[in-house]
Amino acid sequence: MSSPSEASNESGLILSTEVEEMRGIRPFPNTSLETAGQLANQVAGHAIYNRYLSQKSANTLKRHARDLELFAEYLLDVGIMPEHGADFQTNPKAWLGVTWGIVEGFIAWQLQEGYAVTTVNARLSTVKVYAQMAVKAGTVPREEGMLIQSVKGFSRSGAANVDAKRPQTRIKDVTYTYKPDGQKQTVVVSRRNTKKRHPVLLTRQDAHLLRQVRNDSPQAVRDALLVSLLLDHGLRASELALLKASDINLTRGTIHFYRPKVKGTAHEWTTHKLTQKAHELCREYLNQHYPPTLLPDGPLILTTTRLKRNGAGGQLLQKGMNRVRLSERVAWLGKQIGLSKLSAHDCRHFCATQMAQMGYGVDELMAWFGWTSAQTAVRYIASAEVQKRYKG
Repeated sequence: MSSPSEASNESGLILSTEVEEMRGIRPFPNTSLETAGQLANQVAGHAIYNRYLSQKSANTLKRHARDLELFAEYLLDVGIMPEHGADFQTNPKAWLGVTWGIVEGFIAWQLQEGYAVTTVNARLSTVKVYAQMAVKAGTVPREEGMLIQSVKGFSRSGAANVDAKRPQTRIKDVTYTYKPDGQKQTVVVSRRNTKKRHPVLLTRQDAHLLRQVRNDSPQAVRDALLVSLLLDHGLRASELALLKASDINLTRGTIHFYRPKVKGTAHEWTTHKLTQKAHELCREYLNQHYPPTLLPDGPLILTTTRLKRNGAGGQLLQKGMNRVRLSERVAWLGKQIGLSKLSAHDCRHFCATQMAQMGYGVDELMAWFGWTSAQTAVRYIASAEVQKRYKG
């Protein structure tokens, strides 16, 4: 690497523009050290996330993403709408307004939802790491950051006491052994996976309402389209977030998409014939609202400007919605028709239920939803047969 070139001027020696850009700094002639230090803090604070993420393995980042997605789900569940988005992993502004009380509430919420104490501790650690970076970025006050760091998880003996007082479910699945006070003690804990215990059951009327375009804004067409793809085609939120405009073939009326969850299997890539409603919404969305500059390979589901009370706004932006923001939007749309905690997976569940009731077979369901196990398809078919029997 060549040494930094120097140029002389009235204010002394400064780094050349090429080296400045290479080092990511911008000198300010005649700037006091105190002022320069504050400016450097701002720049370094916003870069700290990228620096941290670049040092972590893919598996660690994936685990952190799941932890922070659950943190966002907790906020939505208790009625808090993140004003600056829910991308807590890469966006420092998302942490604006987070306090130690909210973090304490996250712990209590997880215990109420039935998560294992060891899992609660791990997620608390993740939140504290990213909150501390938000302090350095200036989006969380220093005093509040210190209080967040003071939030404690559970010790081994404390975890045993918590588990002993909680309802015991799925006893045959998970047990933890603690040794409080030097004594061996087996404690059966309540444990659940990341899916909800019971899905939100949609009716056909609910689905009809969700597919409707609510107003004249591009945002409303986008919302109807994303819900239609979830309800009619059973896409996962991750699959929807990866869609590009070119994945929609309006002439043939098809959608071609990738399934990261089943990568390496026969179901990794698939093509669906669009339903009539989804096809109509795709045509309106792409022909009338989608920015031409993003065609053909821009993200399909775009973020939008804020929709105002007078009906103005809701214009499509250049950035695609990620999985977390999609989940947020589905939950919000569900609330508008009186459904609490609606998720993308609930829409997928509705689609599978409807297709099973229409008589689709195991192989057809496996191909449509990308299932690698026939047991999942069989459960839906069996459920449909039971419902039909009880109806008479």
